Amino acid sequence: MHNAQEPQAATIGILGAGAMGTLFGTRLAQAGISVTLVDVNPELLHAIREHGVHCETDQGPLHARVQALQAHELTQPPARWLIFTKAAHTQAALQSIAHLLEPETLLLSLQNGIGHIETLHGFADARRIAVGVTTWPARLLGPGKVSSLGSGKIRFMPRTGQVDVGFQDFCDDLNRAGLHCEIDPEVETAIWEKLAFNAAFNGLCGVTRQTVDGLASPLGRGLIHEVLNEVVAVAAASGIAVDAPRIQATVEDALNHHVGHQPSLLQDLLAGRPTETDSIHGAVVRAAERHGIATPMTRTLHRLISLTQQRTP
Repeated sequence: MHNAQEPQAATIGILGAGAMGTLFGTRLAQAGISVTLVDVNPELLHAIREHGVHCETDQGPLHARVQALQAHELTQPPARWLIFTKAAHTQAALQSIAHLLEPETLLLSLQNGIGHIETLHGFADARRIAVGVTTWPARLLGPGKVSSLGSGKIRFMPRTGQVDVGFQDFCDDLNRAGLHCEIDPEVETAIWEKLAFNAAFNGLCGVTRQTVDGLASPLGRGLIHEVLNEVVAVAAASGIAVDAPRIQATVEDALNHHVGHQPSLLQDLLAGRPTETDSIHGAVVRAAERHGIATPMTRTLHRLISLTQQRTP
């Protein structure tokens, strides 16, 4: 369906106004880039319209004003979208903006886990889709308010393997916002390295109710390594040559600098929300089964978190 009004090329739409959407929205808007946050929660959107978005950082607080709407309220469609919904909600979220997607609309997913990429291809051509990872930490403090202590980066690659001017501009704008973005042909490796990191930190922090730095002990490090080793083995069997020393360096950086940070899965458990364990731990276990690899730690984390979710009111 063609819209009466042309897409706003300079605008970035952010699908999902949770912790990551709020963090990115604040930083992009602070850099003078027009941002529209789109979510299904009208109370959340109202709070953002009233009070703006806020981000606590190591360098001090950031504050910005952004547009905040439900999908059906948007009349001028952004030409570029950042996808930050939970993996399980990807289909419904993209369906809600399907009427806004023009032939040249760009979609960039920085979602956790694996399995959502196929869903994106149901809504756009490969040349308009890019997927990647981000290591930026974000903890939701309230509607439109996040804490992001420490630093991070973004790595993504268009699905065609070719970089056109649209995605290069997208990368440049993310860098203007200080988000340390690079276009990386090895992004599939980065996705599996982030998956290993998330399987360890989200799983162990979720089960133990520890913040990231709470795992900075010999016992915590030992458990982290057990999970990492399982995911690295599954990645290798899947034809992905991950860099184990690079993952370890990322782990040490998180243990040392993400002090007090609650990974998103722990935040969800504490708030009584469904978690992403199925697209993280469940995805690893299913891939492992296809290759005949045992993943006892990852499987146990998945089962424990799934059991905890069932008991959460």
